[in-house]
Amino acid sequence: MGNTSHRKVFIRTDANPVIAGGHVMRCLSVADALTSLGADVSFILSDSNSVELIESRGFATVVLDSDWRHIEDGTDDLCRICDGAEIPIVLVDTYSVTREYVDCLAQHAKICYLGSKGGDLGNLSLLANYSTCIDEAFYEEIYGNRGTKLLFGPKYAPLRPCFAEAYRECSAKIERVLVTTGNTDPQGFIPAFLASALSDERLSNVTFTAVVGRMVSDDVTAKVNLIGSRSSRVTVLRAVTDMAGLMSQCDAAVSANGTTVYELFAAGLPSVTFAMVEEQVQSAESLAELGAVEYCGLIGDGPHTTVAESIDRLASLVASRNRSVALATRAHALVDGHGADKIAKEILSL
Repeated sequence: MGNTSHRKVFIRTDANPVIAGGHVMRCLSVADALTSLGADVSFILSDSNSVELIESRGFATVVLDSDWRHIEDGTDDLCRICDGAEIPIVLVDTYSVTREYVDCLAQHAKICYLGSKGGDLGNLSLLANYSTCIDEAFYEEIYGNRGTKLLFGPKYAPLRPCFAEAYRECSAKIERVLVTTGNTDPQGFIPAFLASALSDERLSNVTFTAVVGRMVSDDVTAKVNLIGSRSSRVTVLRAVTDMAGLMSQCDAAVSANGTTVYELFAAGLPSVTFAMVEEQVQSAESLAELGAVEYCGLIGDGPHTTVAESIDRLASLVASRNRSVALATRAHALVDGHGADKIAKEILSL
C-alpha cells in the first residue's frame, strides 16, 4: 500500500428511526480503521439524526438537509466537496443508493459501496458485502469487466477490535441474557419479550439485560423501564458505549439481525435472532442455514409471534449446553472481528 497519510475519505450514510443506526455504526468501525491508517475521514449525512454520535467519536460531519429516501438530493453539494480534495474516496452505505448516483459521483471521486443491495450499482471502485448469502457469479458478471474490487463474506464484517477482544468460550450455564434491537424498536419487541420471558418457568433462573437504543420511542422506553422497575431480574441500559464489554458479561443474546449479530459472533455468544425489516431476512435465513443462529423470522407488524418463538428457542439453549456451545462455535468461526481493518486497507489501496 502506498502513502495513505491524509488521504481524504468521505462516508455517505444515514441513521434514523426508520432505517435504524446499523449503517452508521458499521461505518464508524471502518472510519476508525481508516483513521488508524492515516486517512482523513468525514461523514456526509442527509440530516442531523446521527451528528451527535458521530462527532462524539471524533469525526467531522456535513449535513445536506436532504431526504434520506432520495439520495440524489444533495449530490451537487457532495460533488463540490469532493472537488476540493485530492483523489477523494466516497464510501456509500445506504439502502437508497442508485446507479445514477454512483455514476455521477464517480466523475469526482472513487466510489465504494458497503452493503448487500442487489442490481447494477454502476461505476464502483470497490464493493464490500459481508453477507453469507452472496451470488458471486452475479457480481462477477456485472462488475468483472469494470475493475471493481469485490470483498465478499463475513470475514469483512466491519467490527471494532474490541469485539474480538471480548471473545470467551461459551458459559457452562446460560444465566444472563442480553436483549437488543439495535437503535430502534418500532414494534415494541423488547417490552413484549421481557413480559413473556419473566413469566416463563423455563427461564426462571435467567436474568435479562435490555439495551434500549438511542432512537427507541419514549413510549417503548417507558414500557421497558416499568418492567425493569418491577423485576429484579431485569436491568435496563440506554446508550451503551461499551457494547463489547457488556457482551463479555453475558451468556447468550436475543437480538435483531444486523451488524450486532456479527458482534455477538465475534464475542462468542450463542444468539437467538429475528429480522426487523425485509432487507435482513435473506441474511438471517442464511446464517440459520449455517447453524450460526436460532432464527425466529421476520417480526412483521406485531411482535407477539416472534416473541413466542424467541422464548422457545432461548429456552432450548438454556436447557442444552451442547446446543448452545455448537451454535456459538459455528458462529465464531465465521467472524474474526477484524473485518473493518480489512475493508479499510482495501479502500486505501485504490
